[in-house]
Amino acid sequence: MYRRDYPDIPGMFDARFREYNRPSLMREFQAYWFISVIGFIMILTGCGVLFWNEGRAVKTAVSLEEGQRDITIPETLDVVFDENNGKLVLISGKLNIEDPLLDVEYGISINCVKLRRVVQVYQWYETEDQTNMNVETAEHDSHVEKSYSYSTDWFEYHIESSHFANTLGHHNPHHDQWPANSTIQMNSRVKIGNYLLGRDVKDRFDDFKPFTSDQKPVIEGIKIYAGLYYHSANLWRPEVGDYRLQFTYAGRDGEEFTVVGRQSGREIRPYRTESGEDLLLLHPGIRTAQDVFRTEHFNNKTSTWMYRLAGWLVMFLGFSCISNLAEMFISQHYVLRQVFAPGIAPLQMSASIAFTLAIIGVGWIWYRPLVGGALVAISTAPYIIPAIKFIFTKRSPLDRYRLD
Repeated sequence: MYRRDYPDIPGMFDARFREYNRPSLMREFQAYWFISVIGFIMILTGCGVLFWNEGRAVKTAVSLEEGQRDITIPETLDVVFDENNGKLVLISGKLNIEDPLLDVEYGISINCVKLRRVVQVYQWYETEDQTNMNVETAEHDSHVEKSYSYSTDWFEYHIESSHFANTLGHHNPHHDQWPANSTIQMNSRVKIGNYLLGRDVKDRFDDFKPFTSDQKPVIEGIKIYAGLYYHSANLWRPEVGDYRLQFTYAGRDGEEFTVVGRQSGREIRPYRTESGEDLLLLHPGIRTAQDVFRTEHFNNKTSTWMYRLAGWLVMFLGFSCISNLAEMFISQHYVLRQVFAPGIAPLQMSASIAFTLAIIGVGWIWYRPLVGGALVAISTAPYIIPAIKFIFTKRSPLDRYRLD
């Protein structure tokens, strides 16, 4: 009676009613396509970071183990033995620097590996402030007001004042009028014992310390305060365009360092390992080979875990963006529902952890098969075990009525 009087109204078991209420994956993607695309990009980015990081970590670990195995320590630093030519050697001792690095105009003279001059100019800079204003009118409900404030400070780089929102009274010197350039000088002859340090070794001296000369600058009118050389009429009230300089050094004569690298004649250069990595280490103080490589292994592990956490976080955010699509896709397929059964952790958490462990395991499986294989097994176990159970417990409809 009911179906005869109301034939167009879907019933409880009407297929059209079920199809109408069934969620559509395409409609869901069209509604949230932008955040879904961002999610896929973040997942690919996280995977890329993890693959790159594991490859870097494995190569570094292999290189360090090779270096620790093949290291040669010369009996003395006073004589360079030709028999060690091409080998990986460890030398440690005081820096011997005979020629000073100079900046004659400011009376700077110091025996060091590097001398850095930093130039800072007093300039205007702009600060933008945004304020959300809620105004209930017929035309709009809210708008953003921007305000700009201007102050002065010391900067190592040029600020283009012509791009300010308000240039009136806020003019910096033109870039062509920059008074001096920041520079780094490198000593051409640095030794430990009778060994010369190559350019790649000297590039690694980056612990700069401030330096002030006892000599008076040649240029008149320079004021010295707190280790800085001021070109200003008034230190306490500088004007726009005034500038100051600071000198710093790295690796002073007499300081102790430990270097690990390839002996090439009398010079220490990077050592090419079997994995294709360049091995060149510099540590302050007198260190043993065990101390040097233990520190390098620790640094490698620390940086590796930092990149791992960064890659996992990017993937977690990516899976969070597509979690609705993924859950809908899984719910529409019976096999996937059995394999990816919802557990304690949400999908974005379990998927990001599984991907991270799998990539880490693949990266290490050739170097450490047991560790790499265990990580791959752990990452895939939550999905392989349900799949195996599903395969062995699946029965056809006719099996239900078959008599043994």
